Amino acid sequence: MAGLHAQLAPVSSPPKARSGLRDIARGGALNLAGAVVSAITTIGVTLIITRHFSKPVAGAFFAATSVFIIVSAVAGLGSSNGVVYFVARLRSLDDRGRIPAMLRAAFRPAACVAVLSAVLVAVAARPLAWGLLGGHPRPGVSIQGVADALRAMAIALPFAALLDTFLGVARGYRDMRPTVVIDRLGRSTGQLIGVAVAAAAGTAALLAPLWAAAYVPATIAAWLWLRRIRRRENMVKAPGGDASQPGGKAPTRRAIARAPREFWRFTAPRSLATMAQIVIQRLDIVLVGIMRGPAAAAVYTAATRFLILGQLGNAAISLAAQPRFTELFAVGASREANRIYRVTTGWLITVTWPIYLLAMVYGSQILTVFGHSYRAGTSVMIILAASMLVATACGQVDMVLTTTGRSSWSLANGVTALAVNVTLDLILIPRYGITGAAIGWAASIGVTNLVPLAQVAVVARLHPFGRGTLAACSIAAVSFCVIPIGFRALISDHASGTVAAVGAACVVYAAALWLLRDALHLPVISGQGTHRRKSAFRRRLSGPTIGVPPDGRP
Repeated sequence: MAGLHAQLAPVSSPPKARSGLRDIARGGALNLAGAVVSAITTIGVTLIITRHFSKPVAGAFFAATSVFIIVSAVAGLGSSNGVVYFVARLRSLDDRGRIPAMLRAAFRPAACVAVLSAVLVAVAARPLAWGLLGGHPRPGVSIQGVADALRAMAIALPFAALLDTFLGVARGYRDMRPTVVIDRLGRSTGQLIGVAVAAAAGTAALLAPLWAAAYVPATIAAWLWLRRIRRRENMVKAPGGDASQPGGKAPTRRAIARAPREFWRFTAPRSLATMAQIVIQRLDIVLVGIMRGPAAAAVYTAATRFLILGQLGNAAISLAAQPRFTELFAVGASREANRIYRVTTGWLITVTWPIYLLAMVYGSQILTVFGHSYRAGTSVMIILAASMLVATACGQVDMVLTTTGRSSWSLANGVTALAVNVTLDLILIPRYGITGAAIGWAASIGVTNLVPLAQVAVVARLHPFGRGTLAACSIAAVSFCVIPIGFRALISDHASGTVAAVGAACVVYAAALWLLRDALHLPVISGQGTHRRKSAFRRRLSGPTIGVPPDGRP
């Protein structure tokens, strides 16, 4: 974790790409460990619900929690994006004194809107429940029961809305631990325990309230941790600066007055784009429940759970990389940013492609863990897995576009993707059911990745394709597509053949990663350098890190 707190070199000397990669690798590795736990608990929640409750009950729960996540994202105003950007940027420019004004500009509107949203959900709970159930009760599910669940979840809405903002501030200070410990580990485990308690009690009425309750202690813990980070930061005094002001510069009244306008001018477009992305991820479940019933929503949700694994891997790297990209673009180090973009894309493919390829090959078998009737979602897995292969090959392209300062472009892309998704859903779900929903989501995934990829290439002259990207794609495709298909053709499709195929794929993959470790920059993750014969890049970009104490803390 020491690298996550490393101070930046002076603005006159651009941040070093090598140390940046090391910081991202360490932060990404920590996030990935938390993401693994979060993915396991998320799948565990789905397993408990699908195994202990009927499809209509499971579908109603998934639809209600999707509404909760959508509303909490809207209520938070996407302020987490802004706080990461401004905290990282102001620290890199030695202008820490303006950070408190920016935080006030973020938290006050978000808190007010979050409370208002909770009240509106509580008041409109019955109409919402009526819509989620398609206008009439389902076997084992009543409109009143869903309404009661929504009212109970409304209590946790303000906490859920502010949690991401608290954690975003910590990431702006390059401290990934609160995100991992509180959100990835604490909140997700709390939700698993809550759902398990409801299942043990045999009552569906406790499912949603106990699931949502985990946000309350998580938000309180995040606030307390953030206070500790801020106290530590306030003890930092820039050389020759005012000891009372972190960063050595006291903000003027004019700077404080314009903080809200400056913050929301940048954040508003990005916030709307983030909301659009979350709506895309969750709206399908709601629409399937309304148009095809909660049982179909349950199958669709189970079939999309594998995406959680890949998305969390993506988030693990993105959350660590976002502050670094912001700092690099702030000082005009676009060459180093492009290098990091390519390397992190290779890492992302290395982590996620095995999941998506296995989902395409063994989707039908994977879905049987939820129950044999859930195999109806096989086509959903194949369609979405193929789309995510393309998306991950683009890297964290939307985040790169945003950190260049073009948040309005990200908004336009997000709104376009949302329009494509909703339009296709309304056309295809009534006729093709969950397969139509998957096609709509896949189309929106293409828009949110391919469009910004072209924009970043034209405007910022950045792209994620390089030797490491090609190596990662090749070894993943051979290991987790060619080998499993070969085993299926030569041996069998039974459990023993599947285990042998996956085992052989893992062995080949591990060996290939070792042989291509330098091309993929994997030694950076363990703190080692690349091969000495290929260390010219490191020597050229290396240099002392300014102002880093032995423990790496500012």
